[in-house]
Amino acid sequence: MDTHADTLFDTDVHVGSPAVRGGLTVFPVFTAHAVATRGYDTRTDALTVAERAGSAVVEELVVTNEGVRPVLVLEGELLEGGQQHRLAARSALVAPDTSVVLPVRCVEQGRWSGGRAHVRAGRRAPVTVRAAQGQAEVWRRVERYGASATGSLLETVGGRDAGAAALVAGLRPLPFQSGVLIGIGGQPLLLEVFDSPRTLADVWDALLHAVALDAVTAPAIPTPGRRARRFTGHVGAVDTVRGIDDAGTHEQGESAHARVTTLRWRDRAVHTSALSVRHELVTA
Repeated sequence: MDTHADTLFDTDVHVGSPAVRGGLTVFPVFTAHAVATRGYDTRTDALTVAERAGSAVVEELVVTNEGVRPVLVLEGELLEGGQQHRLAARSALVAPDTSVVLPVRCVEQGRWSGGRAHVRAGRRAPVTVRAAQGQAEVWRRVERYGASATGSLLETVGGRDAGAAALVAGLRPLPFQSGVLIGIGGQPLLLEVFDSPRTLADVWDALLHAVALDAVTAPAIPTPGRRARRFTGHVGAVDTVRGIDDAGTHEQGESAHARVTTLRWRDRAVHTSALSVRHELVTA
């Protein structure tokens, strides 16, 4: 793996005026170098996800692209079925006619049976679960949402689904918006930026529903714009380490304020995700 120090944001980032719903604050984010033509897909039947052949491995799935365009899989995406439900541990761009091994984490502790195939149903895990450091911590955080016969995240969050959907009903990305900054309970929590407004539009519903699952129980405190912009500055100051593999160029870094990952392709940042390491949903 080729590694070196780098800084994450090499484009101008602007945080706009937010929408506030109870304890959830949603800031639109605009970047100077967003592209209209992105060159990859997000949702396609050409991409299949399956257990490893021969002997399944908890922390790995095989993603195969049988199509003619690259396909983006996002960090935090829920991959349902197989031996147990998983979430993607990092973002990946899968080239045409290619199979890659995707790092994953289990979000269904009590099941190890079933078929090989997984379904991409268009859901993402709550930030609380995505922020967990290690498999045991993932399981512990899944249990916070409730009980399930197999410890399935898809079932434990079920009691919050209706409230989460109501909380974000009617929220849509603005023209030219390519990112979003989420505040919960008065503090910035998550920044996600894409290289194209089209990609944000594709993943918007899943992203908003996932953060709303945590926001429905948060105190109804708006997140001030000054805190959002300060957090964006902290993200831009994080030094990252770069590694290259079959699923793209990945950068990772962490400071006292933010944990940052980015996926690069064709010399641009396709997906950047930054968590506030000081938010109680990350530290708890």
